[in-house]
Parts: sequence; structure tokens; C-alpha cells
Amino acid sequence: MSTLALEHLTTLQLLHNGDCSLIGVASDLTVYVEEVYGEEGWLAQSAFTLDGAMVTSVDEDFGAKTELSPLPLPDRLVEPQRGWHTMVLNFTGARHFGLRGPERLDDLVRPFSVPEKIALVNLLELDIMPPMLLGLAESYVLAEALITPPNEFVVCRRVRVAYALPEERVDETGTPYDYDTLVLYVAHIFNPTAEQEPPLSDVLQGIAGVRLYRPMDCLIAQDHLFLADGGDEQRNSAVHVLRILDGERHLSREEKLKKKLYG
Repeated sequence: MSTLALEHLTTLQLLHNGDCSLIGVASDLTVYVEEVYGEEGWLAQSAFTLDGAMVTSVDEDFGAKTELSPLPLPDRLVEPQRGWHTMVLNFTGARHFGLRGPERLDDLVRPFSVPEKIALVNLLELDIMPPMLLGLAESYVLAEALITPPNEFVVCRRVRVAYALPEERVDETGTPYDYDTLVLYVAHIFNPTAEQEPPLSDVLQGIAGVRLYRPMDCLIAQDHLFLADGGDEQRNSAVHVLRILDGERHLSREEKLKKKLYG
């Protein structure tokens, strides 16, 4: 059983509300981030201290600046890692939308249990009945960070949830479809050697009480976990910073004795 404990230190508010990723973290814990925003995919790179002060930034400013040099980076930058050890979470099943019968959708998705469907409808505040949730149609690990050697990782994932429509529809090209998919971003702790991955409803709860909206990147530097959280129409992107604590210090006396006896 993991004794990992995390403490939320701060949330750094970024400049825009699009996608964001971590360039890296310097030895003094200055955070370097990259943002892609707007319909044209404008680029911004910034550096922030943990007290929220912006050290430096370069920004295409919605196209107003056409000649942009990358942000200078310090030596020995801790950079994020792509999902290599946790790629067991990756799979592609159904299309993004289509017809359930001809595509044999039930054979392509990873189904949810009835309690899981109910939990997901409530958590996501979906305007559908739980039986309409068909299952997980896709999963892709965007980034991973080893938090407890040898096999405990923090992962950021993009997943698609397939759901049935009450009636058949036709898209702008005249193609009929009776199911669609919902894109979600999640971050959670995962052990690739575990027999089962955690339920989607559990990982949607966030990490250490931090509400996550579109977690897209993560890394660990000097016992700190950094989570890049993408924005949307209602909020700018952010970077959440959590301190990794010695989990055994937070065990009760009885839990410490049990761990000593049974491991």
C-alpha cells in the first residue's frame, strides 16, 4: 500500500486559456511553461517563481508579434517525460462518433459498471441517463513522472468516453451517427504492475484535493510535483505545485506497526 502524501503549495496562474505544457523546472524551482492558445494556435513561453511572479515571457500576442525567439533556458533543467512506463494505459477503440451497430461498438469500448456509470454522470453533471454511457473509447498518456520508485507514477491522460444518443443524427457531411464521445483529461497515481487501473470516477476526483480541469503535463523536481492544467472559456491555464511528503510520517501508530509487521 502506498504511503505517499502530497501537500498543495500553490497554483500559478498562466497568461492564456488554451493548452499548456511544462518546458521544465530550474534548480531554483523556477517553472518554465509553454502555452498554445487561440484559433490560430498562438504561442507563449513564460517563467514563474513559486510566489507567482513572472520572471520573463515571450508571446506572439494573438499574432501581433511575428518574429519570436524561444525563451532562453537555464542549464540542468528538469524536463517532463512522455508516457513510456505507463503506456499500458494507452488504447484506441471506437471512432470519435458513428453507428453503434455496424461498428460493433460494444466490442470496441471498455465498458463501465452500473455504479461507475452513475458516479460519472453525477461527477460530470451529464444531461444523460447512466445507461447511455457506453464505455471508455480511447486512452492516451500525455506525460508521466516517477513519484515512488520503482513503479508508482503520476500520469496525465486524455481519454474519450462513448455515449449513446437518444436518436440517430446526421453531421454536416450527411453521415449518420447514433453515438458520440466526450473528451476528458485526468491526472492520477498509477502502478503499471497493478492488476487493475483505478476507476475513471476515482481519478476525476483530482490529486491531494486539487481540482483539475484539463491536466496535460507533469514532472517532479526536488520533491515537488508540478501539474500543468489547461484552460477553457471560463478560466486561464495554471500550474499546480504540490510538495511530496514522507508518507510514513503521516501514518498513525497502528498503521506504522502494521507496516513494520506486514510490509
